[in-house]
Amino acid sequence: MLSGPLLPGPVSRRRSSRPALAVAAASAVSDKLRLGAFGRLYGAAGIVLVLLILYVSLAARLTQTSYEITRLQAQQADLVARQEQLRYTEANLQAPGQVQHDAAATGMQRGTAASYVQYQPVAVDLTAQPGDAAPDRTPLWRQALAALMTGVTGARDVMAAGG
Repeated sequence: MLSGPLLPGPVSRRRSSRPALAVAAASAVSDKLRLGAFGRLYGAAGIVLVLLILYVSLAARLTQTSYEITRLQAQQADLVARQEQLRYTEANLQAPGQVQHDAAATGMQRGTAASYVQYQPVAVDLTAQPGDAAPDRTPLWRQALAALMTGVTGARDVMAAGG
């Protein structure tokens, strides 16, 4: 089933010297810092403690923010309810029946309906001088007819007599 020659034995792998290099580096650092096993343990515990303090402060701030959001949402709900109550009160105060009731309570009475004077054309000639005779108010068609009859028949007061 396999194609190709079989290998006679296990393949030997070359081991990396990197783990040995890491151990050498760690020992060099510990020699320079002169930390023993307890010193490294104390350093790790200090780092864990600092991370724990940061986590607790973050959780406390998150909890405080959550309480603040809840308080503001409750305040908003109260203000919306108050606004609706004020709108309802405003609608009641502006209702015609309420206005009439309040007016009666303060002694006000409904006024009478206003009546207006009918228009009448004014016959004043603003161009006439004081003391002049009154202008002729006969319609123009009647004046034209009188002039025509005077010209045809020779009678002056035909229209005035028929009048």
